[in-house]
Amino acid sequence: MREDFSFVEASSFPGDSPGDGQTLAVMKKIFRYLGILGCLSLHAAAWGDTADNGVECSVVMEKTLFDAREAFPDFKLVFTNKGEKTVRLFDDFYPIKGYGPNIHIEIWQKEGGKRFGKRVGKTENPIAWYGAGYQIERAADSIRFITLKPGEKHEVPIKDAYLLLVYFEHLRNGKRYELEVSFRDGWAEPGVRRKYVGRSDFNTMCRSPKGAFPG
Repeated sequence: MREDFSFVEASSFPGDSPGDGQTLAVMKKIFRYLGILGCLSLHAAAWGDTADNGVECSVVMEKTLFDAREAFPDFKLVFTNKGEKTVRLFDDFYPIKGYGPNIHIEIWQKEGGKRFGKRVGKTENPIAWYGAGYQIERAADSIRFITLKPGEKHEVPIKDAYLLLVYFEHLRNGKRYELEVSFRDGWAEPGVRRKYVGRSDFNTMCRSPKGAFPG
């Protein structure tokens, strides 16, 4: 993250002009603002479920602190074989060229260790979601697998995530949220259907316009 502090001229620093007191006040606000950003970033957690075959799915976001008015950041799914045997994944993340990924995304608000969504009647829905809106007729020559030996990882970048999401309620600044991403694999092992789930917490915070700082 880069901020432009070019409006603070070199001649304005302590000892150079009578306006030192005002400059010090501005600098204190800068450091306080950066300190808040650092604390929130340190508390953003990523974790995932480990399936019965020893593969853990986790989500790594491009950034976990951003202004709710910004485009939702890209992220990647990371599959790690934490088991003792070689396993395989069905390579079905982008089955149709030019279409979105074959995954499911949900965003929930978090507060007090619990997550909340948008209530519609008696049903509580995620604040935002995405699901692949297509069906696939699979040919034998189109089925491919990813082999993971113990300790190996496979990463799946999810680009332009902001174009995928449908919002029931827009994100708001000053809130904490949970991103949940799932991938269903029903081909890696005959007769076995698995659901891999990864999650990441993120925070939203208002970023003042260039040359201005929160009070």
